Amino acid sequence: MTTPAPVEPKPEATSATVPPTSGTFSRIGGFLWWLITGFGLLATLTRRKSARTKAEEIVVYCVHCSFFLWALILTGFVGAECVKHYPNTAHVWGWIYVWVLMYTLVSLLFDIGTRTFLLLAGLFAFLWLGFSYMEQLHHVPILSRLHAYTKSLHPMFDTGFARVMSWLLLGPWIYALFQSFSRGRKTFSPNSIEEWYLGEGRDIIDRSGLKFRSRYRDLFESILGLGAGDLEAVDNNGNIVKRWENILFLTFAWRRLDEILHQRSAVVDNAASDPVEVEEVRR
Repeated sequence: MTTPAPVEPKPEATSATVPPTSGTFSRIGGFLWWLITGFGLLATLTRRKSARTKAEEIVVYCVHCSFFLWALILTGFVGAECVKHYPNTAHVWGWIYVWVLMYTLVSLLFDIGTRTFLLLAGLFAFLWLGFSYMEQLHHVPILSRLHAYTKSLHPMFDTGFARVMSWLLLGPWIYALFQSFSRGRKTFSPNSIEEWYLGEGRDIIDRSGLKFRSRYRDLFESILGLGAGDLEAVDNNGNIVKRWENILFLTFAWRRLDEILHQRSAVVDNAASDPVEVEEVRR
């Protein structure tokens, strides 16, 4: 009497398998490519619409607020070279440097949204029209004196001061780049969101039951970041579960990001003789 051969158990199927992530060297290469392509702007604008793959994902970077010092740093270096070759432009570059400095400080110190900006612009326009009315009809020289006082200030662009300030501010700006590499990388895939932290590990968030919305809380920072904004993950009760702040070029990357956020992938592992089945569902 022969003994029947044992029946090998059929492997069970697993769902929602997270695709393997790239190693540290791949992350370094991706970050360097992000820098070379203008912090991802060139790659975002020139990315051609290709056929969807079964492991589609998008990588974005959050930046530290000191990243927005780039305008002041660049103005200092460029203005110093221009004034060095054309000394008669020192007065013009002086005003340019003053306004860029003021814009940068306001961006870093205050969060001015679109509504607040429109309110302040309307208030400024109302005061300007009111002072013009008083000066023309009641001969109260308010705007003319203010204009004369502004012209008397004569801010002169000092090349040495501008260079020193730019070199000093370059340190915090480089620190912002390191923060983006070590803690700012966010990978969005159809099923999960991966956050990688240098020296600590990574977090993987399941996207089930989450809705996403973009927010531009600071208009000035959005302009410095060419469409930078925040991304919020909201549950079914309307509570904010997670917020990613200062994502560079979110305006340009939102279309592809929105496509990925509206996808769900189910990955099923079969026996070795059968291929892996992947099903994508668009909501």
